[in-house]
Amino acid sequence: MKKILFRTFVLLVAVLPAAGCIEETFPVGSTVTESQVSGTDDPLTKQVGAITAALHAFNTANYYSTYGEHTDFGLPSIHIMTESMLEDMVPCGNANYSHYTAYSSNQAQGDVYIYCAYFWDCYYAWIAAANRVISSVSDPESASASEKAALGQAYAYRAMFYLDLARLYEPKQNNYKPVSSDILGLTVPIVDETTTETAAQDNPRATREDMYTFILSDLELAETYLAGTSFTNSAPSLAGVYGLYARAYLEMAYWEDGNSIANFQAAAKYAEQAISASGCTPLTQTQWEDPTRGFNSASATNSWIWGIPVVSENVANVSSFITWMSSEALWAYGNLVQFGADKSFYESIADNDFRKHSWFDPEGMDYYDYQFAGSQDEQEYIEYYMSPYANLKFRTGQGAVSDYTTGGVGDHPLMRVEEMYFIEIEALAGQNNLSGAREKLNEFMKYRVTDGTYDCTRDTPSKDLLLREMLLQKRIEFWGEGILIYDYKRLNQGIRRGYDGSNHPANEMFNTNGRSPQWNIVITRGEFQSNRGVTEALNNPDPSESIPVWNN
Repeated sequence: MKKILFRTFVLLVAVLPAAGCIEETFPVGSTVTESQVSGTDDPLTKQVGAITAALHAFNTANYYSTYGEHTDFGLPSIHIMTESMLEDMVPCGNANYSHYTAYSSNQAQGDVYIYCAYFWDCYYAWIAAANRVISSVSDPESASASEKAALGQAYAYRAMFYLDLARLYEPKQNNYKPVSSDILGLTVPIVDETTTETAAQDNPRATREDMYTFILSDLELAETYLAGTSFTNSAPSLAGVYGLYARAYLEMAYWEDGNSIANFQAAAKYAEQAISASGCTPLTQTQWEDPTRGFNSASATNSWIWGIPVVSENVANVSSFITWMSSEALWAYGNLVQFGADKSFYESIADNDFRKHSWFDPEGMDYYDYQFAGSQDEQEYIEYYMSPYANLKFRTGQGAVSDYTTGGVGDHPLMRVEEMYFIEIEALAGQNNLSGAREKLNEFMKYRVTDGTYDCTRDTPSKDLLLREMLLQKRIEFWGEGILIYDYKRLNQGIRRGYDGSNHPANEMFNTNGRSPQWNIVITRGEFQSNRGVTEALNNPDPSESIPVWNN
């Protein structure tokens, strides 16, 4: 797909705080070398390694080099963007340093701004890379084992990219920006390895039925070519393919097409297969709270089905996930912004649930003996300046809090095994097997409330209340990881930021009745300029400033 042609004229500079207070340092190279990621010199495997590297590359979409955007580091940044559109993430420190305020304040989300264009520019570049790998194998039947494995990984990547795009761009009805019947059920244009330049210039939005047929076809091919390969959590594996199947069928189960029960059953089946094929197990409390490897090392746990490996050659001090999300990153925005928990959300977490330690309690060390990284002086400094509710979930690499070349290097999770348990729970509830869903949730929560006292049975007499409790536990589990927007959008869940005592910035105190219109991502106008199959009339409505700010 063509890049946006005129976006240099429409960046809303007023939305972005000045970045001059942090000195910028650049990585040695603009991307990780393919051989570093893939660990091989095989050409096709290196191409797949290049896709992995591109997912978190500094200046992924050239937004840094063009606009000076410090949020241009690929999929991990997109995950922060989508988290910012929800209700549970708050800048607990100095909000003026956040470069994600366009998303958290629902401003400049229309087709002429770079904020919605970023999704499009990243995903279609990654799709093009996957297409190149797929087109490189002219005869899969005669391909070598390593070529088939690389081909399977490319199909898995492409399926993941289109599944994300379909869920982000398919418009859902809401109470703030009505969706025209002309665009209901439309996703994004499909570009595969056979799409010509001429075809790309007249390529309409695919229906969700066509899109999911395409995604499932890619997953079937990925499953075929990855059969017999060993499990790895640093690239697509058979377990990851099963996890994508589970995600896709869970979405399809909410279509009103008469196949709901069958799709819920398929979602549960594939979630179970992902758990089995991976051999993964939920994080322990020690792993969760590890001050040096907490949520930054795929090899430090047995929980990750799929993650993005990050190496130092591709880390810039101002543009990485840890830069923004680790409150202990003293060199970076993380320690200034201190993204943390919504007050009401935090207070909803049971004190005997160890996940509550992911955020700094207002009572500080009197509440819990939090473990900080760094030297004694650094730990004392971090503790002194730690804001109430700031997160301690995402740690700096190897516990280096002052050196970005080490501290900024952290793997990024794409799929943890815990997600598969939640898919099973939701799928059972969808089949009206409420007792089975409760049993699964109670069983899972033994990993988190380790004294065995958690029991949701009394508080979840209805499906609605059970799904609400399931989502609360999923919000606690996956805060900051970028997957929750799909749950909110699928379940028509509202957000609540405005209330007495809220710690959200005043201009971001939104309450919605049902899903937010912001979750129907707008197609960038640059696509209209190169593809007459997508027009303004068939775009998603601009949600900017459409939700009233709460005023008590």
